[in-house]
Amino acid sequence: MNNKRREMYLTALVLVALYLSLAENFIPKPFPWMKIGLSNIAVLIALEKFDSKFALELVLLRIFIQGLMLGTLFTPGFIISLTAGSLTTIFMIGLYKFRNHFSLIAISSMSAFLHNLFQLIVVYFLMFRNISIYSKSILGFVWIFLIIGVGAGIITGFIAEKLNLRRSIRK
Repeated sequence: MNNKRREMYLTALVLVALYLSLAENFIPKPFPWMKIGLSNIAVLIALEKFDSKFALELVLLRIFIQGLMLGTLFTPGFIISLTAGSLTTIFMIGLYKFRNHFSLIAISSMSAFLHNLFQLIVVYFLMFRNISIYSKSILGFVWIFLIIGVGAGIITGFIAEKLNLRRSIRK
């Protein structure tokens, strides 16, 4: 695929990811900051139709553009999103190498779990280093947060799976 065409697809998928991320603000959620991760549908499309470099570029562009649009660039929320998003995408790329053994639902749900775990680790080190994480209420919250994340990953994976993607664009 030539560079011009690749840039066109990348731009389109970044816009889809930004739109889905924005649309999530209208979906009721158990915690105000929590998102389902619908923008990960664009990442799954990128992995399914293009390659790992394309998917990583997509995630990084979406995070930076969203940070610019919302005025949160280089804030703790941006750092959490950048760290968790890039590490999770690298993990997702690794899982995708076994695509013949894993469905998009499995890849998405495992990635969602890891994304939330990375978010919690970054939040802990950025804001709560002096608090013991071994209390029942904190551990209960962590498990609820991780379980909800897996459920959200199943939803996004299911949607991506239903799109019936094919590797036809790669040529």
